[in-house]
Amino acid sequence: MAKRKTAGKKGKTRAQASTKAGGAKRKTSKRKRSKRKTVTPKTAKRKTSKRKSTKRKKTSTQSDPPAVRVRMFRQGLGDCFLVTFDVGGDERHMLIDCGTLGNKVSDVKTDDIVKHLKTTILKDARLDVVVATHEHQDHLSAFRTKAMKAIVGKVDHVWLAWTENPSDPDAKTLAKYRDDLGKALAEIAAASPDSEVGKQVHDLMGFAGEPSEDPLAFAKTVNEAMEFVRSGLGVKPTYHDQGALIEADWLPGFRIYVLGPPRDKELLKDLGKHGSDELYGLMRAAKLHAATAERPLSVADQEASELEQPFDSRFRLRGEERKRELYPGYSDDENRWRSVDGGWLNAATHFALQLDSLTNNTSLALAIERVADGKVLLFPADAQQGNWLSWHAPDLHWSVTDGDGTTRKVTAADLLSRTVFYKVGHHASHNATARGQGLELMANEDELTAFIPVDRELALGRNPKGSWQMPARPLYLRLLQKCQGRVVRADTGWAAKAKPGDKIEEALIHLADDPQWTAWKKSQTAAKHVQTDNKLFVEYTLS
Repeated sequence: MAKRKTAGKKGKTRAQASTKAGGAKRKTSKRKRSKRKTVTPKTAKRKTSKRKSTKRKKTSTQSDPPAVRVRMFRQGLGDCFLVTFDVGGDERHMLIDCGTLGNKVSDVKTDDIVKHLKTTILKDARLDVVVATHEHQDHLSAFRTKAMKAIVGKVDHVWLAWTENPSDPDAKTLAKYRDDLGKALAEIAAASPDSEVGKQVHDLMGFAGEPSEDPLAFAKTVNEAMEFVRSGLGVKPTYHDQGALIEADWLPGFRIYVLGPPRDKELLKDLGKHGSDELYGLMRAAKLHAATAERPLSVADQEASELEQPFDSRFRLRGEERKRELYPGYSDDENRWRSVDGGWLNAATHFALQLDSLTNNTSLALAIERVADGKVLLFPADAQQGNWLSWHAPDLHWSVTDGDGTTRKVTAADLLSRTVFYKVGHHASHNATARGQGLELMANEDELTAFIPVDRELALGRNPKGSWQMPARPLYLRLLQKCQGRVVRADTGWAAKAKPGDKIEEALIHLADDPQWTAWKKSQTAAKHVQTDNKLFVEYTLS
């Protein structure tokens, strides 16, 4: 488990016995498995020693390390990963998220993913663990579909972040703030659906839940999906704190480090206060803007709104006709930029981005280490800067015991230096991969491979049109450089040179020169451990 000097009662990890709580008994299947008793990893005293290399030498007495396979499904703009441990042996399966905002490139649906699980895994075995990283549609939407009921009773463990624990005081505070902010934004989207700001807020809110005529139900769909994971799979969830170390005896040969989310409110985001005047003022302004004879303001909202107006009602003009009569040209399109009537809307985009970033920073970020050689697979979900930076806190580290009985200190920087597979955060947007404290620390460039769950065409169609640059050009280039070309996208397969005239890829034209692309293509061809020819998923294998 991790050592944290400043950890108080809230900071203590609940995940020391993460595989002990919430386990469901396995039914006998065609592939017999020996009964294993889950134990809590013990913290050993550290004997700090400097390691000369990030790679570990395999002794002649060691057998081949257990293979790991990662499948990234191609259901559009969303995450769904199936990680299989000990491929070809006593296989164990981990499903990380399953959701989408839509699919422009193929006809793959999340129901197809469930069908794949049923025919390849659930037929003879079970899902050992389901991980739901955070409350966004593009990660959870499938969990509220009828098809997903096929996995009920066939899951042994459910892992969630501490932020999803309804009994956690910090999680309650966070949930209240998100709810307040979401309701205010939903009012704005309903009040001005045709305005540019309204469209932007609407699309950003799409991460938090499907559009609803009732603003108070803005996140109903994503909440239902998370609740299904939390209570509908037939197994009690384990809520993981930052710094937990998962060493499960049902998953021999692997360690899983919980990198985030942090509990530090400054790193998550300034949470403000529940019932903040700023938020409720914004909500009342939206209600006033949207008020009609069929949908009038409540008496309470009328009174509160009246107190916030700069002028007495006798001196206020309402209705476009009256404005045009007294002030010709005021409402013309060319003068709209001068209008103050909708000025209150300008804060909406800021708050929508704040809600999006806050939820992304609650991502359950995991580093999976293969003990035999120390190679790491990194799954940060959609962690943004605050989450990434928290991994490097001086008091956050782990003490692990190797096979020869020696103990050593493990830090996030150490794990990043040994990373060979990187699930790129938030569809490779500009703000979900840390630079100096993230990608630049991934030093194993001869092996590093990156998978990007993205549908660029769908992303570019969101409002404002063309602004959702996924993958973002600077990050995309650096990923290609660090991975020596081994970058795979869900929409295109291997990263490839953008062609002139391609409207979807035009912002990526001239990303690199021809010799560089030739070298990257050669590297891709040599990467036999990566398969991109399946329409349902792309696949990476660590042998």
